[in-house]
Amino acid sequence: MGEGAMAAGGDPVRDLCEEATCPICLDFFQGPVIIPGCGHSFCRSCLSPSLSLSLAGGSEERSLCSCPQCRQAFQPGSLFPNRQLANLVEIAKKLRDQGNRGQGQGGACQKHQEPLKLFCKEDRSPICVVCDRAKEHREHTVIPLQEAAQEYQDLVSIQLKLLEVKRGKILENIVDTEKEGQELFELTQTERQHTVTQVQEIRHFLEEQEKLLLAQMDKVEEELARQKERNGARLIEELDSVDSIIWELEKKRQQPASELLKDVQGVLQRSEEKAAIFQNPVTFSPELKLKIWDFCDINHFLKASTEQFKKALLNGLPMKKANVSLDQDTAHPRLVLSEDCKSVGWGEKPQDLPKNLKRFDQRSFVLGCEGFTTGRHHWDVFVKGEGIWAVGVVRKSVRRKGPVEFSPEEGIWAVGKLNNNYRSIRPPENPVLRLRREPSRIRVTLNCTGERVAFFDADTGDFLYAFSAIPFSGETLHPYFCVIEKGQLRISS
Repeated sequence: MGEGAMAAGGDPVRDLCEEATCPICLDFFQGPVIIPGCGHSFCRSCLSPSLSLSLAGGSEERSLCSCPQCRQAFQPGSLFPNRQLANLVEIAKKLRDQGNRGQGQGGACQKHQEPLKLFCKEDRSPICVVCDRAKEHREHTVIPLQEAAQEYQDLVSIQLKLLEVKRGKILENIVDTEKEGQELFELTQTERQHTVTQVQEIRHFLEEQEKLLLAQMDKVEEELARQKERNGARLIEELDSVDSIIWELEKKRQQPASELLKDVQGVLQRSEEKAAIFQNPVTFSPELKLKIWDFCDINHFLKASTEQFKKALLNGLPMKKANVSLDQDTAHPRLVLSEDCKSVGWGEKPQDLPKNLKRFDQRSFVLGCEGFTTGRHHWDVFVKGEGIWAVGVVRKSVRRKGPVEFSPEEGIWAVGKLNNNYRSIRPPENPVLRLRREPSRIRVTLNCTGERVAFFDADTGDFLYAFSAIPFSGETLHPYFCVIEKGQLRISS
């Protein structure tokens, strides 16, 4: 043990365990023996192979053995048991086991050097039994360390599950975002191509119309030149004739009385005839003049259209938010409207309402008061996930009496909830809408000029469905609402 003396300032238990370790097998000494002279100790079993080889040599010189650590010679029979070292080995084993048990309970208290076997809930830290009796923990809730560890393990497990769920949702959102971004990119590319096609079509159409208008103007100018030449010739002819009569009258006026009275009546008659003809002067044809005025009107129209087109392209087509309210005169008797005419629900029984031509008598429909014929408009409707309902646009001329067909052919363009699914109202299939989430607010957009009705999730901007190339034919269109059973709709202010 001399050379393996414990280093000052180290862990005493660790140092003691190192001193109780055999340098040959590197484990605790078993039956330690000491070599006389050098004083080094080893397990008897670790020295047995060396002793056997020495004794097998036969000669006196070969009967000597050497210390495995310092190579000093000794007689095999001179070994004796190192009982003090054996006792230290047992003490080292106990200290090691006690230390391991202390570490398993949370280590030792730095203040009292006692195992940390308890847990203070108020301070949220491990304590020892001495700390538990101390004043600062006397009124605290203290539980066994393993019980606290189990509680926190459960909490950690719950939090891990929550985080795993959140992580899964984040991964789903990453996939959805990538997919939506790609779809929006593809939509942009599609609309880009449509823009190029439409502008080229407009350019081609304008070029053709320009050629046509200029050709028509060429014909008008040619006709104008012909009529001008013809009228000029006739006027010169008339001028010559009038000049001739003037000369004749001047001559007649200068004659003596006897000569003046000869044939004076004929001269006056001819002059009156010429004067009558001159009262209806030669002019250009009305058809030619009206055609020229048509060109003026066309150019004014082109100017106004160009200004409107420029404004639309530079500033975007204005989308007006419509202040929609429900028309009580159109509501089916089973529908219950709020006082502000912004909400509609399903009543328990039909109401006694005045009969009129505007009211739906068999379908639970109600229309908005506002009518649209031009421009772009939108309004938002809060919807519920239960019941049956629909929102959209209808023609003003939609039938109000009898079993109205619930379809675009009838003049109804809508989406809604039917048979527990969100659908576009397009019989017979009524296609199911592709949704990322259940919408709570639907935006209805109406483009009268573009003849298009489109629906969006007003909270996320997700596209839901669109009806395009609708033959509005300039007819007034109204917001449309349908409610059955538990359905309920409310127009956003």
